[in-house]
Order: sequence, then C-alpha cells, then structure tokens
Amino acid sequence: MNDKTNAKPDESGIVMQATNSVNIIPFDPNNSMNVNFWLKYFNDKCQEYNFDDKWKLNNITAYLKNSALTEYVNSYDTIKTWEEFVSFLTERYISPNLVNLSDFTLKSFKEVSLRPYRSSPVEEQEIKSQVQKLLQAGLIKESNSPYSSPATLAFKRDEGKKTRLCIDLRKLNALCKSDSEHLPLMDSLLDKLSKAKIFSSLDLASGYWRVPIHPKDTEKLAFCTNFGLYEWCRLPFGIKVAPPIFNRLIRRILTKYKIDFGCNYFDDIIVYSSSELEHWKHLKTLFEICEKENVKLKLSKCVFAQTKISFLGYEIEQGKVSPNNANIETIKKLQTPTNVKELQRFLGSVNVYNKFIPQYAKLRYPLHQLLKKDVKFNWTNECQDAFDKLKETLTTKPVLNLYNPDVTSLTNFCDAPQKSVGAVLKQPDASDVLHPIAYHSRTLRDYEKNYAITELECLAIVDALDKFYYYLHGQKFVIHTDHAALVWLKNVKHLRAHHPQTNVKVERVNQSLVTRLKCKVNSTSTKVPWTKLLESVTNEYNLTPHSITKYPPAYLVLGTLPYDSPIGQNSYYEPVNEARNLALQRTIDYHNKNKIRYDARFVDKKFNPGDLVVYVEFHYPNTRKLSPPFSGPYEIIKECSEVTYEINKPNSLTK
Repeated sequence: MNDKTNAKPDESGIVMQATNSVNIIPFDPNNSMNVNFWLKYFNDKCQEYNFDDKWKLNNITAYLKNSALTEYVNSYDTIKTWEEFVSFLTERYISPNLVNLSDFTLKSFKEVSLRPYRSSPVEEQEIKSQVQKLLQAGLIKESNSPYSSPATLAFKRDEGKKTRLCIDLRKLNALCKSDSEHLPLMDSLLDKLSKAKIFSSLDLASGYWRVPIHPKDTEKLAFCTNFGLYEWCRLPFGIKVAPPIFNRLIRRILTKYKIDFGCNYFDDIIVYSSSELEHWKHLKTLFEICEKENVKLKLSKCVFAQTKISFLGYEIEQGKVSPNNANIETIKKLQTPTNVKELQRFLGSVNVYNKFIPQYAKLRYPLHQLLKKDVKFNWTNECQDAFDKLKETLTTKPVLNLYNPDVTSLTNFCDAPQKSVGAVLKQPDASDVLHPIAYHSRTLRDYEKNYAITELECLAIVDALDKFYYYLHGQKFVIHTDHAALVWLKNVKHLRAHHPQTNVKVERVNQSLVTRLKCKVNSTSTKVPWTKLLESVTNEYNLTPHSITKYPPAYLVLGTLPYDSPIGQNSYYEPVNEARNLALQRTIDYHNKNKIRYDARFVDKKFNPGDLVVYVEFHYPNTRKLSPPFSGPYEIIKECSEVTYEINKPNSLTK
C-alpha cells in the first residue's frame, strides 16, 4: 500500500490535501460530530483495511473538514505521531451536547467597531507572541468581521509576571442579552460540607477555551490589534455571557452523572467525603467523568485528600469554616485610608467576611458615614478606632461552625445597640456546647432610629428570624434577648375571629361610624358611595360633644378645636386638663351605672356533668352561611372551670 502525501503548506503557502481514496466519513465540526465516536469509527475502518498509524497520520487531511482541517494545518509541525494527533483533536472538540451552549444574542444589531489601543514596543511584541500561539492552537482565526474590540494585556495572578491577552468587550457586553443562569450561593455550598472530613479542590485547565463558539457568533467576538483583526473560535474571557455559559456546562455534567459529593463554582470544583476510602472512590469517579467529557484539570492548582482546604476565600475543615489566611494577610497590610476610594476598598475586602464579625454594622458605622454623598472625608479618632477594631477582629482568625441539619436545636441571640440591630445563631455540638454558625447585623434605617428601646429590641428579633429563616424554619429554637419586656410576647393569646367583643375599641368605633354613615347615605337624594362621605362623618363625630363626656373627642385629644364646632359654636369648655379629668370621671360613673343595671338582670347559670347543652357553631370558611347557629344537644362530661365545660361531641372533644 503506497503512502499518501500528508497535507502541509508548500512554498507558496497553498495547502496540498491528501486524496480520500477510502470510503470513510470525514470529521466535520460544523455537523456537531462527537469526536470520540468519530475517532473510534475511523480506527475501526482503518483496521478493516489494515492501515497502520503511519498511514492514518499521512492521510488524515483527507478526512478533516472546515475548522478541523485548518487547525490541524496550523499545528502541523508540532504533531509527529498518531497519539499526538488524537490528543490534539480531542482537546479541541468536546462532545456535541456542549457545543450549542456558547450561543449568545445581542439586544440590537448595532455593530461595535473600536480602534486598537496604543501599546509599548514590549507590550506589542508580547501581544504578537500570544496571538500567534492562539492561532496555532486554533482558538482564534483571522477575520474580516464588522465588529472590533481592542486587545490589551493583564497579569496572571497566580503565575508571577506572566501576562494574558484580554479583550475589552465592554461595548459589546452592553448589547448582550443577559443569561439567567445564576451562580450558586456561597452559603448554600458551605452548608453541604458540614459532615465532610476529607476534601479535594480541582481547577479546570483553560476551561473557557474548551467551549466552541457557534459559527454564527464568532464574528461578534472579533478583536483588533495594531497588526490585524482576529476573531475567537472558542469562548473568551471578558464576554458577559461566558460565566453563566461555563457554569451551566459544568453543572450539567455533574447533574448528568448524579454527583452528590461535589459542587462547582465556575471552574473550581470541590469534592468532599466523610472518610478517606470513600474520598478516593469519589475522586476516581470524577476523573473518569472528566476523561469521558474531555474536561482537563490544571494539576498545579489541584489539591487532593486534605483535612483542611482553601476554597473560594475560605479555610474549610471538618465542620468549621474561617477566612482564608492569604486574604486576611492582605487586609492586615492595608494602610489607614486617606480618601473615599481607599475606604471603599477596605470595606469591600472586610464585607466579604461580615458574617464572621459580631456587631459588624455597629463597628463599620463611623466609616460608612464617610461614604455618604456630599460628606467631607474627615478621618476622626472614632473612624480610626473602628478601622483598627475591624482589622483586629478578622486577624484574630474567627471561626464559625458549619450548620448541621441533623442537630435540631438552635439558639438565636438578639440585641439592638443604639445604631444597629444584630444577632448570632448558635448550634450545640456533641458535648452540648454552643458554637456560632453566623453573625448578622445591619444599620438602622432613618425611620427606625425613632423607635423606642422595646420596639428596637423587638425589631432585632424580627430581623434575625428573617435573616436566619432557612436555618430556623421547621426547627426547634430558643430566642435570647436582654430586654425582659419582650418576654410577654410568648404569653400573648390570639383571640378567635368569631369573638369580636374582645376587640371592643375597634368594634365601638366601627359601630359608631356605620350608624352615622347609614344616616348620611339614606338622607341623600342621589346615591353617593360611603367612602366619599367617610371623611365628613369622621370630622363631625370628632367635633360633636359626646353624650357621656360632654366634650368633643377632638378637644380632649388635641386640647383645642381645629375650627369652630358646627354644634354649639359659642360653647365654652374648661381648660383641657380639667376637661380630661371630668371626662374620665363621667366615663367611670357611666360604667358603674351600666354594671349595676347588668348585675340586676344577670343570672349565673351553673351546669353539672350529665346536663344537656347546645353548642354554638361558628361559621368557618368551610361551612355554609345559612347553616344552623347551634348543634346538639350534647352531654356535659366534666366541669373544667367555673365557665368552661367539656362536652361529648361526636368525632371531637370540645370545650
């Protein structure tokens, strides 16, 4: 069998492609082919014709189409064996179920076309070098797109002075439609780790660059340099939709294989287990999934089988979480702010760990006042004390316990300092010792600063219950407060809606208004809605002398009448204090007369066990409005108190 000439550029730059002399379907990325399936199919066909690896490598260009052929030609000099070609192809083309995740649309068809940034000769050379590497890797290609975003350089945080090519896509991002894929809540991720003892942290290598861009969208991601225009073939950094697209990709992989021992945040994956043996099994399973889905890991950033691990700015160990040491050291080195920008930077760094700081809102209050609009930046001793206290609290390495759902006992400590409200949620350990799970505090709003101390303490409880709702709901918990006046809340009895007499003040007002509204509505020749008459009726009532007190209610409340009373305009009333005393005495006298009249007619009826009585049926929502008001008779079983009896009602035991 004669070898065919492999495709490579000749001196004129024209690619000479091998001839497809065997009936094999070529690999075409535009048809969403599965690269692993195609490689197996190609190998089986070659075995059928007894073709060896050398023949496959020399003739492979006859079986590649579109971008696969272009990328292979660009990388021709670096591929010497068939194994290297297989690795090259699988790294660039992942399974087809991921390809269409990189679609994105714009709000308008306005083309973004910007000029390239000026750069120094050193930067220019570095940009050229990185562009060439991206071209050879098939991540970008030359373009004639109407779109154009400028390229620049940024330092890699974890690799010393190395730089990364970045594209300023802010103008394009303003036109991109948002993707509703939300990132997981950090607190929710931490809650999953409460029972784990062994941890591993995995970092994906060039994660974005392994996601192909749909052919219709590549022109939108064109970027310009001083030496040419190029466009991305893979998902780049900087585009607004990249984080949700990539996070969805990894989440779907973990969901597809029902992974319940790991979770991801972008390209960071944490694996957690309750034992070392179980952990190695989990890692093996995850590695097999990565191999199957062609997901590559960056070994230099991976940490395996540790009892304590750093993940997303936190130090996590068995049942505990604390701030990351490196971040704390950074905060510790921050100097005293001299302007608003430096203060914002400090508060932004500290705010990430606010749940580790007791009474955080109270501590940061003096600093927060400097951030208000039109406030002069005046650094006082109070500000310096708050600055030092916040740094000291964090640098003493605060530790919180992770929430354990198996422990159903929780304790909520609430307090309301002068300028804020706060709380701490605690949970007992195996020795029944309470440990904090989270701290919460917030600054009082302007209208809340007018609350009395009892109202503030009550606000602290309500605010804490709302903040810690997801921990407290359905659980047994105890509230601790240093304000004894709030203890009565537990003893408040909720009265039945069918006993309005207990709400006597409201019912008395309603009755008075209804009676007067009836007179007004019925006295008018035209039908006027009662809502339009309510204000005039209320004013007349407040300005009319009461039959018992002999004074208008408005005079007793305000000490004067808003305007001349329509009734008795020339009436003279005693000074307000004297009038109030007289009104109180007249009310008491009227009450005593009513009591004498009631006692004269009242008969104290006593019942004995065995007597037959009827039961008042309250009309609850599930009963008919015209249902009988009484049911029975029923036999009295026993006397519970002077006014309460237990009756023998079918299917229930009713008092």
